[in-house]
Amino acid sequence: MRFYSKFFLLFVCFFSLNISVFAQKPVYDTTKPWAYWWWMGSAVSEEGIKKNLQDYAKAGLGGLHIIPIYGVKGNEANNIPFLSDKWTQMLAFTVTEAQKLGLGIDLTMGTGWPFGGKHVTPEDAAKMFEVKQEQGKYVLNVLPTKQKVKRAAPGGEGWVLDHFSQEALLHYMQPFQLAFGQKNIPFRALYNDSYEVYGANWTTHFLEEFKKRRGYDLSPYLEVLVKTQTNDLLEKRIWGDYNATIADLCREVFTATWAKATHDMGKVARNEAHGSPGNMLDLYALSDIPETEYFGTKPFDIPYFRRDPDFEESRYGTPDPLVIKFATSAANVMGKKWVSSETATWLANHFKVSLSQVKPIVDESFTSGINHIFYHGIPYSPPQETYPGWLFYASTNFNQQSHFWNEFPALNAYIKRCQGILQASKPDNDVLLYFPIHDIWHDAGGKDHIHLLSVHANAQELLFAGSFGKIARTLQQAGIAADYISDLQITQAKVNKQGQLVTQGGTVYKSLLVPYTHFLPIETLEALVKLQKKGAKIIFAEKLPEQTAGFAHWEQHEKRKEILLQQQKAVPLTDLLHTLQKTGVRAEGLPEQGISFIRKKNAQGTVYFISNFSQKFQRGTLALQAQAKAVSLYDALHDEQHFLPFTHKKAGQTTISLRLLPGESVFVQLYDKPQPTKATETWQLSTDEYLPIGKTWEVRFSEGQPFLPKAYTTDKLGSWTDVGDSTNTYFTGTAIYKSSFAWQVNKDIKQVWLNLGNVRETAEVSINGTAIGLAWCLPFRLSVPVSLLKAENTIEIKVKNLSANRMRYIDKQSSGWKKFQDINIVDIQYKALSPAQWKPEPSGLLGPIYLELY
Repeated sequence: MRFYSKFFLLFVCFFSLNISVFAQKPVYDTTKPWAYWWWMGSAVSEEGIKKNLQDYAKAGLGGLHIIPIYGVKGNEANNIPFLSDKWTQMLAFTVTEAQKLGLGIDLTMGTGWPFGGKHVTPEDAAKMFEVKQEQGKYVLNVLPTKQKVKRAAPGGEGWVLDHFSQEALLHYMQPFQLAFGQKNIPFRALYNDSYEVYGANWTTHFLEEFKKRRGYDLSPYLEVLVKTQTNDLLEKRIWGDYNATIADLCREVFTATWAKATHDMGKVARNEAHGSPGNMLDLYALSDIPETEYFGTKPFDIPYFRRDPDFEESRYGTPDPLVIKFATSAANVMGKKWVSSETATWLANHFKVSLSQVKPIVDESFTSGINHIFYHGIPYSPPQETYPGWLFYASTNFNQQSHFWNEFPALNAYIKRCQGILQASKPDNDVLLYFPIHDIWHDAGGKDHIHLLSVHANAQELLFAGSFGKIARTLQQAGIAADYISDLQITQAKVNKQGQLVTQGGTVYKSLLVPYTHFLPIETLEALVKLQKKGAKIIFAEKLPEQTAGFAHWEQHEKRKEILLQQQKAVPLTDLLHTLQKTGVRAEGLPEQGISFIRKKNAQGTVYFISNFSQKFQRGTLALQAQAKAVSLYDALHDEQHFLPFTHKKAGQTTISLRLLPGESVFVQLYDKPQPTKATETWQLSTDEYLPIGKTWEVRFSEGQPFLPKAYTTDKLGSWTDVGDSTNTYFTGTAIYKSSFAWQVNKDIKQVWLNLGNVRETAEVSINGTAIGLAWCLPFRLSVPVSLLKAENTIEIKVKNLSANRMRYIDKQSSGWKKFQDINIVDIQYKALSPAQWKPEPSGLLGPIYLELY
């Protein structure tokens, strides 16, 4: 049964257009994916801007994020200096043309990253401290880090900003306020990229700020600042105060000041807080759109999914939903509508990314709470530029030169349908998990004396060490929906009449969990006990807090801690799940079945987005921890909705049967009210019947570069690079596979699916001259109308492959296409990119191909 109810159409359409927080702004479509748009040398033209924007709108993008960066060798005469009159005119022209097409525009507040540039004076530049012993005394010297803006655009070169100085930041923002505040160019947001300020650990007025915030003078303890590590408890306390002061400056002096100035210019503040020395939860909380990063990929247990073998997990780590949760938690706790993600950064090497690799990381982003995808990204390339055009040094390339450009709209349409539902819902998580940042801060921080918490391997180890990491993983595996909460956010929380915690953003939780913490601020402990006395469920896990944080008055704080903890008991980790469930916390069984999920509330009731990233589940019964009077399933990939049969085996629980193959994702809507529609069992069907098709295949090549291979016939599917001469190994383009198969009519067959097995990379299928669809993601399956099948059938499959093979040929002929300034273009290991050395990438239909009969 296929339909799309009028109510559902109205529901999605209503939320598909989202108005900026500023009433005078035009309407943008945030349900569509947006993309980073690198302006190389800012060498843009009105003709090129117009043509590119038209292409992006037609492909289904919702907006672009302009980042001016380094230019193209030999094209210097066309570079436009950043913030010059001509540059500002080009920005205004871009915004005007984008509005005509319904596209939004965001802008980095600078060029490259991080904040900095030619108008940053040495006084306003990033600083570091050095402590030396001179004549028996310790002397502190303040030195420049000498870091300059990374990947800077022409006119944007210069020193990196001192992020701990409000005076420096105000100076930095003046040119932007002049350019955008007065001229009122109506782009949507200003953006701050991930904090990549290295070595900066001081500012001119640090000692004064320290004394004001910590209550004592740091000067007598300079000897402590010499150390790169310490086991002394009092020294740890001093380091805790030092890092807390750095974090305060990062939050109050930099992020809060920047966000306010952004609002004063009538713009939205979009911020990547990871990589900074502050508490990410507090920094994300200050922005309108918190943004995280999905860097690289992981070995999903999906048949035929592949991970680039050159990706260095030891260097970058594995993308982790628990890391993404720092941004989504801040959004949930603070009641923000959007939370975005820089998506597909270095997903695979240049010219080797497939859409089938993109969809799983998008789905995992959704199950982690992301609802506003930003592709990384699109380099501006002039329309007349020869292939492969202008390229950014890091993959993935989503522009017109990409091998998947013609299939790109299918991915964008899928994301739009998903984000339309996700943005129209609110969090439905039960638990708050305290993030003990002070345990990290009470440490000397190594040679740079500072803790930068990024999304990569080293930071992941730091973030999830100890009790917090164990409990976060335990909750995830137990299917308990949780958000992280900071010290500051705990002090802002309240308790409602039902004894539930209510955060500053108005989000309600059933309990707050405190992991075993080595250093807990006395203010946080006071707040926890106060919330508990008002009826909140506060659970100390594993052990009670060991020490209070900080050096000033630590003896008094320790005595106060003992008093506050007299009536408290810690719950052993072995009893934690049972204790949580006694407070009304729901444990979904989905993770035990290999399924990832997010549960949210919307106008109809409770909605789940569930994704199958493993081979553990294919078909079975799912018990969802919410009550329903009707249940529908929405397949956003195929834009199909079905109502499902369901049962209530337990109070507050809804049980459904579902077929969900590895790689598939669906929405399950649980309605609070009965729906006037009958359920269908289509998604419950199972099969043991498979009909192999295509004993002999005719293969011909219709279009592509650098030259067309010869047609051939085969009775065994495999890569076309293994057939014929070297011509086939260099070809990028379209091959058409044609075969036939017999069909015996069977009235018991209710549904037929064509399974294409391993496709490299996309396949457009027609049967008996009728198009049945495009297969672009795993599993490569398409529904076949039973009525279309005859006794004898003809199948034709158009397959497109990666551009890596073509680039092998181009690079062997000449390296002139690698013509970019700064870092030029590198491979996934940051070595010189040399496609000429690559082996041919498998291409075409690798099979097996068969019909699934239901």
